[in-house]
Amino acid sequence: MADFLRNKYRTYALILLIIIIGSNVHAKQNAGYSNDPNDTAISKARLFFETNDIESGDFVIREHLTEKFPIMSEEVINKIILSKSVDFIAGHNKDSSITSASENAYKITFEVPKNYLEDTAKILWHLNIPGFESKIYQLYNGRQILIDTWPNVIGKIRTKTYTGNFFAYRIRNWPSYKDPEPSKKDLAPTPPGSNNPLGLFVVHYDENSLRYFHGTNQNGLLQSKMRNLSHGCVRNDNANIEKMKEFIIKRVVKSRDLSSWLKSKRTLVYDFEETDKFPVTITYKTFDMDKDAAGKYIILYKDIYNYSNPNNIDTKWDDPGLITLTNKDNLIAEYRNKFGNDIPDDALEIIVEYLINNGETYEKYYVDDLKKKFMIQN
Repeated sequence: MADFLRNKYRTYALILLIIIIGSNVHAKQNAGYSNDPNDTAISKARLFFETNDIESGDFVIREHLTEKFPIMSEEVINKIILSKSVDFIAGHNKDSSITSASENAYKITFEVPKNYLEDTAKILWHLNIPGFESKIYQLYNGRQILIDTWPNVIGKIRTKTYTGNFFAYRIRNWPSYKDPEPSKKDLAPTPPGSNNPLGLFVVHYDENSLRYFHGTNQNGLLQSKMRNLSHGCVRNDNANIEKMKEFIIKRVVKSRDLSSWLKSKRTLVYDFEETDKFPVTITYKTFDMDKDAAGKYIILYKDIYNYSNPNNIDTKWDDPGLITLTNKDNLIAEYRNKFGNDIPDDALEIIVEYLINNGETYEKYYVDDLKKKFMIQN
């Protein structure tokens, strides 16, 4: 047992992670937007560790990455793991931290985009209401780098989630919950814990309407197609809100040491200093265009708050400039902005009109499939 523990200790404790900046990698400092989590414009750092247990290499890399930068998509983690190289160290090496001359050792090297190694990170939390999802971006060297995409539950039509540009200004750990329904005003607050509708962590962003991001005690609702189900707040998967808690404490808040929060089950509140605040943008856009491994796609969302009728937009709460509805002009403009001029105008109009008249909401329509359907040549 002692030998087993000693080997495990060597495996996980010998994370030297010495940074070696590759001489052939150059950082591009141009400002811009990156929706690609594998942005090649970001320079990389080469890190390594030594171990007796080669099979543990992937686990060690994953543990280091999520410890350093808790909000990291599986796509990025897997790509970093695939970058690893393994060098055999025969016997004892005086420069090695592995001291046993009788055991073989391995040096495992891997490449990490340097934005993930920042000690202090700034993020943008962007929620699109009818898409029922938020995108977490890192603000790095003038760029917006997509870190991860999360599902959300948002407000019902009578208790809407509002659009706007905000700043996260407060966090709460293990909150209690008071149901806002007038019919339940006499009920005692729900204490912190697994049955609490707020989950285990809250991020406040809107002081006027008291809407905020939080966890949930009904994680299953995040699998529903239509997720306009809340009192106006934005519910998150519990695992994701736990990642956000760890990320904020480790990488965002530097004005105060909140490390004691990480394992705490106490009700705690902290109001950010100005330097800690990060932007939150909430939009209402009934379509999206992007690309994934299968190619470029267009997706339509339901107009869940019926904002196609301008009378339903209350400018006291909503910013009309952040409301974009599905129509021919908006779709064409978005396509040209995102994908360029790869399709002639008349052909693009055919695709757009088809989607508006026949497209199902919350279904991805891949551009290549649409081009084949209408026999459109590049």
